[in-house]
Amino acid sequence: MARVVVVGAGVAGLACAWRLARAGHEVEVFEREGAPGGRMRTERRGGFLLDRGAQFLASGYRNLHAALRQLGLADAVRPLARSANAVLRDGRFEPAEWASPAAFLRSRLLSPGAKRRLARLPLELWRHRARLEPLHPERAAALDGEDLASWARRTVGEEALEYAIAPAFASTFDSDPERLSGAFALLAMRFVARGFRLQALDGGLGRLPQALAREVSVRVGYEVTGVETDAGGARIRYVAPSGERTREADAAVLAVPGSLAARLCPKLTEAERAFFARVRYARGAIVHLLLDERPASLPWYGVAFPRGAGLDLYGLAVDHWKPGAAPDGAGLLNAALTEDAAARLAGAGDEAIVACALESLARTPVGRLAPRDAVVHRWDPMLPQFDAGYLPALRDFLAREERSPRLAFAGDYLVGPYTEAALTSGLRAATELARALPPP
Repeated sequence: MARVVVVGAGVAGLACAWRLARAGHEVEVFEREGAPGGRMRTERRGGFLLDRGAQFLASGYRNLHAALRQLGLADAVRPLARSANAVLRDGRFEPAEWASPAAFLRSRLLSPGAKRRLARLPLELWRHRARLEPLHPERAAALDGEDLASWARRTVGEEALEYAIAPAFASTFDSDPERLSGAFALLAMRFVARGFRLQALDGGLGRLPQALAREVSVRVGYEVTGVETDAGGARIRYVAPSGERTREADAAVLAVPGSLAARLCPKLTEAERAFFARVRYARGAIVHLLLDERPASLPWYGVAFPRGAGLDLYGLAVDHWKPGAAPDGAGLLNAALTEDAAARLAGAGDEAIVACALESLARTPVGRLAPRDAVVHRWDPMLPQFDAGYLPALRDFLAREERSPRLAFAGDYLVGPYTEAALTSGLRAATELARALPPP
């Protein structure tokens, strides 16, 4: 039996620890915060359930649903009461749910010419299908030559970019199209095309990391300050509530945002260090608005805002459509600030961030709101940015010949900026490490 320390108790680190423990290894998870879950936590606020980071599950999350079944949570999965989306255009919310050709043709979001050009997307997905495996994005490295904005203008045109492509990706991945790769967009669309019914968990999405944490030993309030490995094992330096300590182990897993990896591991190989210097995360801020009544103007789950509207919000999730997320008749909205707005207000108080969100919503059909309460969650880092050129760098990192011994990596930056990808990266890190360890 090998002793393994996993650094980070987000869903990637917990999934890794869970798989290693099930394989018979002795595992400890060190987490600097006071609770496990990372960007997948749920908090209660009166009768409301607030999903702090990750917002939903999807029917196509196969590895995540397999984990839920094994953890006894499959019966807690619920469909959203509403799952359709809309985009703001010309002062109106126009439906953007194109589940059928007829719905696509009826939509007033795009002009007939823009619809004709947008209809090229299925052909693009078919043409590149051999390279588009969403949970193996590195296989699409050869397609990664331009940013999403340039690719979309060339492929579907300016109107479809501004009112369909950019709002959908910005509101989901908290990034402008110039900061994302066109190849990544194809991967994401391929993922959705395979089945993507939105779902929630009774009691909030935080139930998944909580269930994983109960299966392993998690040390909260343990801030790791350094990880060094060699052929004989790993040495982890950390600060616990009782002071500075060192833990010896047979191996370590770094399950923290990729932008933090090099700082914690001074002995990375040259190739590893070069890759981690390439990893970038968006900074974000989420505002939860708790309302006495549900706004009648929001029969959708998701509303996206195009850049031309001049708002400080990428989009809005209408969270009261999640079963049990709000008291009967009450409203719960989740507003995502743009990356630029989040950076501008990074040093401001929560009141300023709430005011920014409310001012933007007042300029939309939502109108002026008077929430009973508002909760701000700030994230830095928030989501990894799969920008132009990232996939070749990821491919080279995953195929590197020289590797730090007894050290594995897990995180959404290795697979994709969504929960299924984070969990999958943890399972893969466990498999990789187990092959290098003596059998239990």
